[in-house]
Amino acid sequence: MSVPSQLAPLVRGVHHIAIVVPSIAEARKIYEGVLGLAASEPEFVADQTVNVLVTYAGTQRIELVEPASSDSPVSKFLAKTGGGLHHVAYKVDDIAAALAVLKTAGLRLIDETPRKGAHGTTIAFVHPAATGGVLTELVQDAEHGH
Repeated sequence: MSVPSQLAPLVRGVHHIAIVVPSIAEARKIYEGVLGLAASEPEFVADQTVNVLVTYAGTQRIELVEPASSDSPVSKFLAKTGGGLHHVAYKVDDIAAALAVLKTAGLRLIDETPRKGAHGTTIAFVHPAATGGVLTELVQDAEHGH
């Protein structure tokens, strides 16, 4: 997937690929146990009502996301699809500036202001209609402030 032209000056690389799973414990058996990916401990992200397990395929981050309640934003996705690829996340240095550029360019945003993400990150989602049908997340790592 190529970076949408509106993000080219802002995006610093892929931050992670997110996969929704019905059970982190079961998925961990495959991703960590069979595939051999390194894994952290799961983290509860209250703002999104999800549990997130970060795994690594080499240096590439793959996040396994499980709904933590029936009203979690990913519960509907899981019920509809049974799980699978949920979104692609891109690294940005300044998420507020990135959102301002996207808004000025007329892209449809899910989040107009940044919010807390897993592992101290700051995140915002771009509507799939703006990025060729792919839910897109912008991620600013903790070391960049906010």
